Amino acid sequence: MTERCRIILDVDTGIDDAMAIFYAVRRPGIRLEALTTTFGNTDTSIATENTLKILELLGRPEIPVARGVARSLINPYKRMADHVHGSNGLGDVELPAPSFKAVDEHAIDLMIRVVKENPGEITLVPVGPITNVALALTKAPEIAKLARGIVIMGSTIFHPGIHGPIPPMVDANFANDPEAAHIVLQSGANVTLVGMDVTMTTLLSTDMMEEISREGDHAAQTLMKITAFYVDSYKTMYPGITGCGLHDPLAVAIAEDPSLATMERMYVDVELHGELTRGQTIADRRRTAHHRRNADVCMAIDRPRFEADFMALMKQRAA
Repeated sequence: MTERCRIILDVDTGIDDAMAIFYAVRRPGIRLEALTTTFGNTDTSIATENTLKILELLGRPEIPVARGVARSLINPYKRMADHVHGSNGLGDVELPAPSFKAVDEHAIDLMIRVVKENPGEITLVPVGPITNVALALTKAPEIAKLARGIVIMGSTIFHPGIHGPIPPMVDANFANDPEAAHIVLQSGANVTLVGMDVTMTTLLSTDMMEEISREGDHAAQTLMKITAFYVDSYKTMYPGITGCGLHDPLAVAIAEDPSLATMERMYVDVELHGELTRGQTIADRRRTAHHRRNADVCMAIDRPRFEADFMALMKQRAA
């Protein structure tokens, strides 16, 4: 039997985070060790509550949820994504209050503890701003080599960045805390970047959503109701698009199965100062930089295989 991929999923639950949690919980090859929460799509308090609600929806109250930081390393948090994720972070769909609570342990300490207790076994998968992971690496630098890897939903090299009054080639997660991204990329960990170059090529279309709503169970049907808000926001931001990007689920999928992606190893850092480039991923692909290469960057995706896996999980009925 193939060994299961053991992950800690760091979320700012939002809508695509909810899909990522769903994917991680239901994928047979993944063992979700814990969820840690951060700011980004919404504030950390709402993200934590949303994470608990999604686990309640999925019937998995035993998975620990640890609350993390509420702001970036440098700047206070500004909530700017309600038009994408809704005022409650879940597309304005109200879910029942969870019957369980987050653990008392801070997200940073949980990451450090679990990685140290399981050397070489745990993959950290941050799909929001990377502040929790950066602080964990700062507090315990040794976990950079003890973790199996860090698979980051973040970066863009070729695809245009997110909409809004920010630099034009910046994704949301690096934009929210460039300093944290810099720390993680320079940590010496085994880093994989799953950025907009690939996540914007994997779309959940309206037709796919209708199929899931027809064939999926109550949890999947509820998730599609939540996702409708996200798809509508995408159609406003990207006229003519047929669906929404599967950003966070794709990062989880690649953490389990890197063969889904065509990757290029390169030296990558994050611009911290430029007026038009703060938060931008800067890639040095020159052969002369081979000795500095620090990340595997996803350049292309086996989209049919990933979307087939995603659809199968969405339509899978809970036992």
